[in-house]
Amino acid sequence: FGAAISFIVGIVVVYQVIYTDVSEHLPEYATLKAMGYKDRDLSLVVLQESLILAMMGFIPGYLASHGIYYLLAEFVELPVSMELGITFQVFTLNVVMCMISGAIAMKKLRTADPADIFY
Repeated sequence: FGAAISFIVGIVVVYQVIYTDVSEHLPEYATLKAMGYKDRDLSLVVLQESLILAMMGFIPGYLASHGIYYLLAEFVELPVSMELGITFQVFTLNVVMCMISGAIAMKKLRTADPADIFY
């Protein structure tokens, strides 16, 4: 249950980050639309940003959790270890979470109107 709630909270947090970035760069997206780029092309940019965010968030999270596992094993003497299968599952869920957030944030991208950049 805790993992499911964490997954949902993660989607919301990543959505807010991507939505803010898209909102701040809406004039640039509108300019690209005016130049002939399609919504699909701009959506791929947002999904790429989501993937980069997933990877850049996973790396320090993995290192921090690996350090915590080491501390637990050494000082508390709990027999824990970071298994490769769990690592891949967490990475996959992380990527899915960020892609869902990016897909939701694409709604804002579709509102970019090239005529609005001249006001």
